[in-house]
Amino acid sequence: MTNATRVDFNAPTIPFNRFFQRGVGSCHAYLTLREDLREHVRLAQKEIGFGGIRFHGIFTEYVGVVHNAEDADGPRLNFQNATKIYEFFVAQGMKPFVELGFMPVRLASGPQTIFDYRGNITPPKDWAQWSRLISRFVTHLVNHFGIAEVLTWHFEVWNEPDLHNTFWTGSMMDYFKLYAETARAVKSVDERLRVGGPATSKTMWVPDLLKFCAEERVPLDFISTHHYCVDADLVRGVPEGPMYYRGMKGMVGDVERVRGQIAASAFPKAELHFTEWNSSPAHEDVYGKDTAFTAAFALQTIKEVSGKVDSYMWWTVSDIFEESGLSLRPFTGKYGLVNQHGLKKPVFHAFRWLARQFDAEIPLDHASARATRSPQGDARVLAWNLPEVIETDLGGGDWQTRGAGRTDVFALKGLHGRYRVRCWVVDDQRGNALQAWRALGSPDYPKAAELAAMRSGAEPVCLRDEVVACEGELVLTLELAPCSVSYWELDRV
Repeated sequence: MTNATRVDFNAPTIPFNRFFQRGVGSCHAYLTLREDLREHVRLAQKEIGFGGIRFHGIFTEYVGVVHNAEDADGPRLNFQNATKIYEFFVAQGMKPFVELGFMPVRLASGPQTIFDYRGNITPPKDWAQWSRLISRFVTHLVNHFGIAEVLTWHFEVWNEPDLHNTFWTGSMMDYFKLYAETARAVKSVDERLRVGGPATSKTMWVPDLLKFCAEERVPLDFISTHHYCVDADLVRGVPEGPMYYRGMKGMVGDVERVRGQIAASAFPKAELHFTEWNSSPAHEDVYGKDTAFTAAFALQTIKEVSGKVDSYMWWTVSDIFEESGLSLRPFTGKYGLVNQHGLKKPVFHAFRWLARQFDAEIPLDHASARATRSPQGDARVLAWNLPEVIETDLGGGDWQTRGAGRTDVFALKGLHGRYRVRCWVVDDQRGNALQAWRALGSPDYPKAAELAAMRSGAEPVCLRDEVVACEGELVLTLELAPCSVSYWELDRV
């Protein structure tokens, strides 16, 4: 199959939407104190540059915000670790998307927890003490970082409370009480601070929260929710059920449905943030998370939902991730852009190449490509080949896909002068850390020389690097196998 596409550098452009860069996820807060995770964040910031960060568990026992001593009006509060965590991210140029949870043990109404790090998922036993914690926590952040800085942050109430007895033992109305108490406590510090929710899985509870906040006059500045491409049937509103690959129509449908719910509410100007998304929610899904498929999937999804959401936060930046325990091997299907050793997965390159696009996008008649230009006449072209998914394997095996190779021919019009033309590719064999690891025999504990070989194998392969003279037109041609991604840079010299 050949796909011929005209790219007219004299045509009107549209702003390149960087909503995908406005935030990224991380596991739980305490991991931020690990130097290797910090190195992974620094790498992502150097080569991609995310505007924000969101993570679970700022109130867990690891972080220790509720001390074991007493003050006159309740448990003594300790923000030492929390401050170090936020200081690091702010120093990287990232705006915290502050997820307020889980429940500190001393404030909890029950013993139920989630994940290896034991985040308590019960409502507070004393609502006044919960509100005290929130107001003093937010006051501390404002005093430490300054109100001008914290006004650029978001405060999100809890995580996926719709998953009963998984993330929240209470009912929906119990969560709404938590939301109301929390939102009012945040606003008591400064009315301008942004607060929202419901941070649900599968886009659940959005119209319910909008209605509740309108009726009870509860502040609501933004809606946040989550979705994955492998999930239950959301189109029919089924919250549970068998997991299957829903495709791009499912992802776009989720975003459009929630945007419509906001528009029809008493809060039509509320921001919309998808604060988690990925191919699937399974922790052992190697194919969906670690392969070149993930890169093509991410690029296609971002293009499809562009302009429909204020931020779209990939879950997560690193495989240093402890929900079900740290990875037993270098690649086990966790969510990161890099693995636990900091090796770049193919999806890392997808985000890096998107981030390198210029701010003026040239609309293309191509479903799986994007092109941008600079005011100086330089160009960036990105194309990918996402196969159709037939059947998933969330336990670590390869998915069944169907797709053919494609020849992309881009006819660039309006180029004059000399250009340095470079092209890189990532596919099942090239620019692929997982394949590099497998080629070494899949060592569980790679030694320094093996890590060096894997790091080299994780880098994209440069297929072309030459200077050419252009007199109005330049044709770029490349074969794209299923799951492959190609990236072109054309710079005037």
